[in-house]
Amino acid sequence: MLKTLASKHRSTVMKMARKYKATIDTPDCPRKCFEVIVERGGEKKALVARFGGIRLKRQRTAAMADREPVKPNHISTTELVKRLRADCCEICGSTSRIEVHHLRKLADLKQQGRAARPVWVLMAMRRRKTLVVCRPCHEDIYAGATSSTRERSLESGVLGN
Repeated sequence: MLKTLASKHRSTVMKMARKYKATIDTPDCPRKCFEVIVERGGEKKALVARFGGIRLKRQRTAAMADREPVKPNHISTTELVKRLRADCCEICGSTSRIEVHHLRKLADLKQQGRAARPVWVLMAMRRRKTLVVCRPCHEDIYAGATSSTRERSLESGVLGN
C-alpha cells in the first residue's frame, strides 16, 4: 500500500509512512495504523480510511458462521447436456459406450457428388454440429458408411427437442 502511494505521489515509502501514520484508541490499548481523513464541508461526517489498528490475536471461542450458498432453482441445461444425459445413441438407440461426434462446420455435410445421404446427416437437418452416438456408430461415421442397418427416426430421443 505504501509503495503504491509513494509511486502515485512520486515520493518515498518513508515519507508516505510518516505522513499517514496514526495511533487510534481501541478497547484493548492504543494501536498504530495508517489513516487518511478527508474533511467534507457542511454537516457531513469526515471520510476515514484506515489500514491496520486491529487486534491480530486468535480468538479461541470464535465460531464460524458460514451461510449455505444459495442454489438457483431455475437451472437451465442446454440441449446438448440433455442429449448427453439421455445416454442413448441418436442413430441406433444403444446405451453402451456413448461418444460425441463433432463437425467443424455444417457445410461439410453438403458435399457435391454424394450418392446417398448417410443416416448421421440428421445433424444437418437439425442444424447441430454435434451428434451423440455409440462407439460402433462413431466408427461407421469415420469409415464413411452411407447407410446403416440400424436406422431409426431422425428425431432425437431426448424430451423437449
